[in-house]
Amino acid sequence: MKSFSELINEKYVTSMSDIFNIVNEDEKLKGEPGKSQEDNPNPTNELDIKADSSDNKDTADDVKYFFKNILFFTNERESSKNKTLKNLEQAIKGKDVKLITFVSEEVHYKATDEKIDIVDEKTKYTIDHQSNIDTIVIVRLGAQDSEECMECIKEIQDWGLFVINPIQSAKRASNKYQASVLMERYDIPQPKFTLVCKNDIKNGMDSLNKKLKDIYKDVDSEEAEKYEYVVKILDGHGGTGVFMETGKSILAALQAMFAVKEDLELLVQKKEEADGGDIRVHVLTMRTEQKILAAMKRKKIGKDFRSNVSLGAQAEPVELTKEQEEIALKVAKISGMPWCAVDIMPLVEGSNEDFKDVGYNVVLEYNSSPGTDGISEVIGENFCKILLDNINNINELVLAPKSIGYLENIVFTMENEEEIEFEAKLDTGNGAHASTIGCESVDENGDDITAIIDGKEYYFKRSDVTSTAIVGQTKETRVVVKIPCIQIGTRKLLDADFALVDNRNKKQKVLLNRDLMSKLAYIINPSKKHLLEDEFSELRVVDKTKKKNKDKKK
Repeated sequence: MKSFSELINEKYVTSMSDIFNIVNEDEKLKGEPGKSQEDNPNPTNELDIKADSSDNKDTADDVKYFFKNILFFTNERESSKNKTLKNLEQAIKGKDVKLITFVSEEVHYKATDEKIDIVDEKTKYTIDHQSNIDTIVIVRLGAQDSEECMECIKEIQDWGLFVINPIQSAKRASNKYQASVLMERYDIPQPKFTLVCKNDIKNGMDSLNKKLKDIYKDVDSEEAEKYEYVVKILDGHGGTGVFMETGKSILAALQAMFAVKEDLELLVQKKEEADGGDIRVHVLTMRTEQKILAAMKRKKIGKDFRSNVSLGAQAEPVELTKEQEEIALKVAKISGMPWCAVDIMPLVEGSNEDFKDVGYNVVLEYNSSPGTDGISEVIGENFCKILLDNINNINELVLAPKSIGYLENIVFTMENEEEIEFEAKLDTGNGAHASTIGCESVDENGDDITAIIDGKEYYFKRSDVTSTAIVGQTKETRVVVKIPCIQIGTRKLLDADFALVDNRNKKQKVLLNRDLMSKLAYIINPSKKHLLEDEFSELRVVDKTKKKNKDKKK
């Protein structure tokens, strides 16, 4: 690959704007700056993908998804031009799941205490009765180009829907400097780096060297002219906005860049010696579980130091080393994103002893909106289906944290569809397996449980788990029942375990434990109560069905 300074001298570069366009490689992408390959689906050097024979296949299988709706925010509504959209459509083919697509730059919304109305030029959708038990949200990179779309997604997150990926974490991932700082904080192996702006070159090489010392301590030596640097714009994607310079030419290149755009900020990294390309690892991080979903190795493009599939690099299957697995899982965990693609570059063994303990591997970056077509081709499966299959656990959803009071209303939806409302205490000190319901009496008849609560008789089904607690000097075994659905505010949980206990004299009949609060991502404000009262009373879906006359007494 030619250096930036070499490009300046090419005859076809006629203006500083031309130079900046070359750095961004917008002409290669044939689209808007900052878009990923899937959003600009026809790059000049696009990887040849084999014909997708799945168009005529029914991909339905025995997996039944708990969610019924997928809200998809992207840049293109036509699946023929949007590879991830096409893969999503194939993934849910034959399923009882509706895919609702929004074009991010067209999104407008209105949020009230009762609903969120979302519209674009072709789609209208209202979130009112939906919750985390029936709707998930997938957000692609283009959402960051629209302030209104980002604010809309924040409202959706606050509502309690599961979002891949949360907008705040995705924005940080899209800023290469912020992402590098985060990885540095957690000791992730990565090339040494520094941030450079126009002010850092105001006195020429003398002032620039103050920054480059973060990478090479001896930048004032004679050898410094031969040192190699990788320069990146902060929001580049798919290998765009990346070029390499030596210590001899880097000042001229940066001067040209800042002449085009004065407020530009650039990430400058040490050029490490790659062993043939890099590895992209797709990781899923849920509430208590982490899993590597897929990985591929991307070979370098001829003499180019980059290995992006969107620029023409070839990808192949790869078996990860133990060190690479550990690095990928750790980066994904600190990223704050359920779905994270981590780019790991294996180094030539012995090229940098700083990375010997991690198997000579460094992280180049992590991605919040990776393409799905290239990885699907490599693994021979639709990656979107793999993703959906693995998030299909309602107890593992990662929801946006939300503050609530130490007392809140809770609604139980029983098996006969009756709804029961109680005041619940959110007990942060309660580490027991099950939350509790205080009863006057409990009668067991096999799996059928009858309990008297506040003088009223209720019927439950026994859970397959047990709960024990130390009460004074006594170890007490408690009956545990399954509540088909509970709701606090707009957030719901299916098949929640509750232990029935004798506390007839307690004011709060329901105590919620830490595990339940974690599943709903609620954070307790110990000085407030009923923070969700207005939201709860307005948004709770009241079942109008009369209690069914079922005589469950045996």
